[in-house]
Parts: sequence; structure tokens; C-alpha cells
Amino acid sequence: EWAMGIEEMIESEAQAQAICMMTGDFRRAFEAFASKQKPKFEGN
Repeated sequence: EWAMGIEEMIESEAQAQAICMMTGDFRRAFEAFASKQKPKFEGN
């Protein structure tokens, strides 16, 4: 990662975030935030 340029790093970060957004925990966190509730993470 230290050998990456800024453009490569930004693309890598975008890909990592997209993967995280496909998890059940992300969905639960988003729904909890939208409804002003505390999220219940399950590790998936």
C-alpha cells in the first residue's frame, strides 16, 4: 500500500468500502442510523 500513488489508493479505498457496504452489518447500521436507533451488529 505504501507504494501506491494517490489515485490508486483512492480507488482501492472505494473498492474496500463497496465490499463493506454489501454486509448485513452495514445494512443494519444504516437502518439504525436512519431510525435513530442503536445498531445490533452480528459480524456479517
